[in-house]
Amino acid sequence: MTKKAKMAGWALTGLLLCVGAVQAETESQGPISQTLYTKPVWRKMGRGTYVGGYADFEYRNRQNGKQKFDSVRVVPFLYADIAPGIRFAAEIEFEHGGVKDEGDVTVSTTSGSGSAELSGESKVEFAVLDYDILGESLGFRGGIVLMPLGKFNLIHDSPINDLNDRPLVSQFILPTTFSEAGAGFFGTLYPAGSLKLDYQGYLTQGFNGGADGTKITKANGMRNARSKISADNNENVGYVGRLGISPFIGSEIGGSFYTSTYDDAGQNALNLFALDWGFQWRFVEVLGEYANAGINKDASIASSVPERMEGYYGQVNVHFLQDKVRKDSSFTGVVRWDDYNTDLNDSANDKQRLTLGLNFRPLQQTVFKIDYQINYEDRAVERVKNNAWVLGFATYF
Repeated sequence: MTKKAKMAGWALTGLLLCVGAVQAETESQGPISQTLYTKPVWRKMGRGTYVGGYADFEYRNRQNGKQKFDSVRVVPFLYADIAPGIRFAAEIEFEHGGVKDEGDVTVSTTSGSGSAELSGESKVEFAVLDYDILGESLGFRGGIVLMPLGKFNLIHDSPINDLNDRPLVSQFILPTTFSEAGAGFFGTLYPAGSLKLDYQGYLTQGFNGGADGTKITKANGMRNARSKISADNNENVGYVGRLGISPFIGSEIGGSFYTSTYDDAGQNALNLFALDWGFQWRFVEVLGEYANAGINKDASIASSVPERMEGYYGQVNVHFLQDKVRKDSSFTGVVRWDDYNTDLNDSANDKQRLTLGLNFRPLQQTVFKIDYQINYEDRAVERVKNNAWVLGFATYF
C-alpha cells in the first residue's frame, strides 16, 4: 500500500471522528452487543414459536467496467421456546437466489478439476437445541452449530454490519458462514462487578480438505474445505472454543481456537487461532479480528497446499445525525482496512483492501449502504484494475 493511500485512510478516519463528535447524540447498538437471541423477531406463530429473517441485496460496479446486481442472501429464521430453559433456533440461507437451474452454472476454478457447480446455494445455516443446565451460567447446545471461531462468524448478519462485504479474513481464513454438526456447552459468567465472561466450547465435525488437501488453496483459502454437515471425509472430530471478556458494557476482547484433521486418512492437523476485539463509546465503534491458520502436511498432501495463512481487519464506525430524519434513524461513516495472505511463503498471495463507506438507517433494522473498495495486491506486474463501488441494502423482517 502506498504512503499516500495510508495517509488518506487515516485522514478520513479523523474526519469521521470529528463529524461524529459534533453531531452524535445517542449511542448505537452495533455488532458488539448482538447474540443469537437478540435479533429482531417480528411475528409470533403459535405457542412460543417466532419467525423472522433478513435479506441482503447489492449492486456492484467494478473499475474494469463490469457491473452486477445480486440478491446476495435471503435468510428466514425460526425460534421456539419449547419449555422454560429449553429453546430451538434455526436459520435457512438462500444465497444468490438459491440453487439455480442445472443449465445455469459457474465453472469451478478452485478445486483444480475444472468441474461445474451450481452458482446458487440453499443450506441450513444453523439449527440448535439449547438446554439451560444452570441458568445463564451453563447450557448445553447440540445440532448444526454456528462455530465460535472469531467474533464475526457469530455476528455476520448483513443488517447489523455497516459495510456490504464481509472482511476478507472472514471470507478466506475464517470462512464465514462457518457451521458444523456438533455439541457442547456455553454460558455467561459475572465473576466481579461489571466484568462479564462469555464462553462456548464444542466437539464438531472437522474440515474436509479432500484426499490430498487440495480443497485448501491459495486462491480461496479455507472456504472450499468447509465440511457439508454430513460430508466429513474422515471419522475424526474437531474441537472449537471461544472465550469473550467484557470488562465493561460496550467492550469485548475474545480469543478462539479450532483444531481438527482435514485429509481422508485423518493424519494431518489443521489448527486455527483467532483474536477479536470490539469497543463502543457513544457514537464510535472500533472493531477488528486477527486469524492464523497452521496446516500440517505429510507426503500424501499436495505440494500446492499452503502451510500457513494469516489475516486481520480493523474497522472504525462513526454514527451521526441520529434521529434527524426520523425516530431511530442514523447515518454511519466507516473505514476498514483488510489484510490477508493465504500462503505466508509466497508474497504474491498477500492482499489488502481499504474500504470507505457511508450508510443510512431509517431504523436500526434496515440499512442502505454505499462503499468504495480500493484493492491492493503485492504484484510485480501492473496493478489489477479491480476497485469497486458497492451499493446495497439489508433488512431484518
